[in-house]
Amino acid sequence: MKSFIKVALICSFGFCFSCTETFPELPPETDTGAGTFGCLVNNELVFASSGYNRSNAEAEYNQNTDQLIINARCQFGQKFIFLINNPYKKQDILIDTVRYLPPNSTEWIEAIQTGCFRITRIDNFIDDFEVVSGNFFFELNESGKTPIRITKGRFDLFLHFY
Repeated sequence: MKSFIKVALICSFGFCFSCTETFPELPPETDTGAGTFGCLVNNELVFASSGYNRSNAEAEYNQNTDQLIINARCQFGQKFIFLINNPYKKQDILIDTVRYLPPNSTEWIEAIQTGCFRITRIDNFIDDFEVVSGNFFFELNESGKTPIRITKGRFDLFLHFY
């Protein structure tokens, strides 16, 4: 009987601590330039971490080519590059080009005209504080390989112009 009580106490003790443990989650959908980028890759959380005075996700707008470029370096070595043509003329658009580098890989997967990319905020180059925010989802299908599903993607980044 004493061993049963010990086991019950240990299990309940472990349960109490497991309830207080915090797990990473998708960043909130904001449009303030919070420096966030995250999504689910085949239902696994992937996000670009931020550090002191630096973020692993960035957005640039090339005025000469009228192209928005978003780069994200994520916690398991995944990388994303989005190329969006004419971003000021569209809000809900296909991703013109997306490049994805899976974890532990050196081979990029590229797709053209795929998924959905929704811009919820994009500032013009007028103020000192420019932001681009939105959400995305897409699927990458390589012949003979399991599809990679990117869902619940969101970003909220400062927008740099050149």
